[in-house]
Amino acid sequence: MTAPARASVGLIPATGTLARQKILAALRSGEVLFAVFGPIVFFVCFYGPLHRQFERAGGDYAQFITPIILLQAGIFTAITATEIAGNDARAGVHERMMSLPIPRTAPFLGRMAWVVVRMLLTLAAGLGIGHALGFRFEGSLPDTALFALLVVAFGLSLSMLTDAAGSVAKNAVSVATVLMIPQLILVLASTGLVPAQGFPEWARPFVRNQPMSVFTDALRGLAAGADPELTAVLAWTAGLLLAGTAAIVAAGRAQVNR
Repeated sequence: MTAPARASVGLIPATGTLARQKILAALRSGEVLFAVFGPIVFFVCFYGPLHRQFERAGGDYAQFITPIILLQAGIFTAITATEIAGNDARAGVHERMMSLPIPRTAPFLGRMAWVVVRMLLTLAAGLGIGHALGFRFEGSLPDTALFALLVVAFGLSLSMLTDAAGSVAKNAVSVATVLMIPQLILVLASTGLVPAQGFPEWARPFVRNQPMSVFTDALRGLAAGADPELTAVLAWTAGLLLAGTAAIVAAGRAQVNR
């Protein structure tokens, strides 16, 4: 007698179930707390020692610094995604998932659903501390919505890249540790903490045009309702999302060929 074929599970319900598992795991591990309190800690660490000098010149440092705090939190979300994907790979989660009647992309989409949730938590916490210290949205509702969308897309696109790296790396923790170095350089050598004029003249072209500065300047313009030029930031966003998609496809093929 032939055993009945197992009914396959659709992409949306499978992704929803896996995303719920990731969120529950994050609650148990305390990762949700880091998602919420991480940007608050970053904000206090940078705002405390730097705001007086900035505000003596007539600026509002909370308005100035909030975008880079949100972007840095997005980078930390991506670094954490490396470890999550690596833990799944070491535990044989991929192999078990491939034996189930679910779409092959469901495990990845489940992890990325948690990334989006984490970015929304981070966004809310970062805006909350920023608002308490003086940050305000002065633009239109579409400007505010695009501000939030760019922050989430930034964290998501980087997480796609790091998820792919963690899925195939022999030691995802080491990869996550190494990623701390470029994120520190990109944050400190950007217009996120001080204006470009605060850097040596020879460094200013890099400072102005590197992605952290491009995103930061666009977010500041949207928050101020200043109708900023968005071509560069949208190009970076599209490029990062395409690179993340390509990396995920390549990592998936590498896992299948193991």
